[in-house]
Amino acid sequence: MGIAAIILAGGRSARLGGVHKPALEVGGASILDRVAGAARRAAPGAAIVIAGSAEGLRDLASTTVVREDPPFGGPFAGVAAALPAVGPDAHAVLLLGGDMPRLTPGLLTTLLAAAGERPAVARDAASRLQPLCSAWPATVLRARIRAAGPPANLPLRALLEGVDPVAVDAPAGALDDVDTPGDLARARRDA
Repeated sequence: MGIAAIILAGGRSARLGGVHKPALEVGGASILDRVAGAARRAAPGAAIVIAGSAEGLRDLASTTVVREDPPFGGPFAGVAAALPAVGPDAHAVLLLGGDMPRLTPGLLTTLLAAAGERPAVARDAASRLQPLCSAWPATVLRARIRAAGPPANLPLRALLEGVDPVAVDAPAGALDDVDTPGDLARARRDA
């Protein structure tokens, strides 16, 4: 059985003037390349499903691109749109934000190992769970999407309702995302 990675890359990037954040370069590669690369190193042969735009992704091998319905319907809608593109043989699904340039293959490998019967979700230094860095048993993720009802504009945290996720401590900085010009400057400086 296989592993798939859903990468959410469909936001409006309003705080960055509408620029497609995943296509921005950090350390010589687009953020989307960095996220997809971490997933491919953590799970060689994983199918990659991009919810949104694949702009900035250099390697489209084993990649499917879908659009949430309605467009810009939010991250939950992105997951709902991407899940049908995950093959029926996938037993685990990485769920990743497309604006997290410091994700590491090691963290993703740890999440996959921790996700048995329930999801494993990365936890930051302030003990907050980050559902955009998680590993899910495919059957559990499908059940949560079905149970939630219409996905448009639902908060992503709705995925975690009624489940008891395994919390996995993330290395410092691994969950940093790029939302503002300051975030981008920090990511480029630290790359």
